[in-house]
Amino acid sequence: MNLRKLECFLAIAFEGNLTRAAETLFLSQSALSGQIKQLEEELEFPLFERRARGMSLTSEGETLLPYARSAIQAMEEFRARASSLRSAETARLVVGLNTDPVFLRMADLSRNMRTAMPDVRLSFIVSQSRFTADALRSGEMNAGFRFGMWGEKGVHDEYVAPVALRIAIPIRWAGEVEAGDWKGLAALPWIHSFRGCPFHMAVRERMSAHGVEPNQVEQTQDENIMRELVAEGLGVAVLRLGDAERLANAGLAELWPETLQVPLCLSYLAGAGYSSPLRELRDVVRTVWNSDEALLAEATDAVRESAAQL
Repeated sequence: MNLRKLECFLAIAFEGNLTRAAETLFLSQSALSGQIKQLEEELEFPLFERRARGMSLTSEGETLLPYARSAIQAMEEFRARASSLRSAETARLVVGLNTDPVFLRMADLSRNMRTAMPDVRLSFIVSQSRFTADALRSGEMNAGFRFGMWGEKGVHDEYVAPVALRIAIPIRWAGEVEAGDWKGLAALPWIHSFRGCPFHMAVRERMSAHGVEPNQVEQTQDENIMRELVAEGLGVAVLRLGDAERLANAGLAELWPETLQVPLCLSYLAGAGYSSPLRELRDVVRTVWNSDEALLAEATDAVRESAAQL
């Protein structure tokens, strides 16, 4: 028995799915499956029940889970202590923020990480979704929030929460299109971002069903600038729900009745997700976002309201 097998055991227990666990450990599914099979043979009982939609712990697996985690944590603490004897430097974890820090719960993340890992210094930098993978590979940051599932080689996108989007139409053009008139909406001047932007891909995918594409006239990569351009009446844009509603409440825009969605993800190098302190950051992110039921309810209600209006 070795720590690698215990890491594989923890990964599957955490993800509940062999494919996702293999991605986080940067292993093939067959290699991961082989590690678990060897561990089960050594223990002489199964750790998981194989189901159609994933894998769940057996009662024996549930009993051993905290011991496996303690064993790995003890080894990491041993290594960390040995490292601290060589260097007095404090461990540092750099996280990229691709949008409003308040929306991303930066204060809550920082507070929870100080409790979970007081010896780790958590730092935040401004990032963009499309440059996240390069920043991770170069070591500029250890993890980064971004919109969309990018599927880039060597990078794992861990789903965090759904993000509701609304299309904001400057008030000057609000009367020119009616609900359901996607052709008329597409013909209006649009403010767009970079090619492959998850927000605009969501719009394009929806419009493709009607055989139209947005008429792009202005471009910016900054959400705040995009919001201000809509406020100035220069074009239509797809924005996060909160930003779109602020424009509507100020009487500067009218919102298209249909709500779109993109996933918010925490991205990090494949294989790094179960090493401390990134493992603790993942736990903190899940705690902060799962406890925020209001966000999930907001996104769900927005989609239901949109569906009712179509």
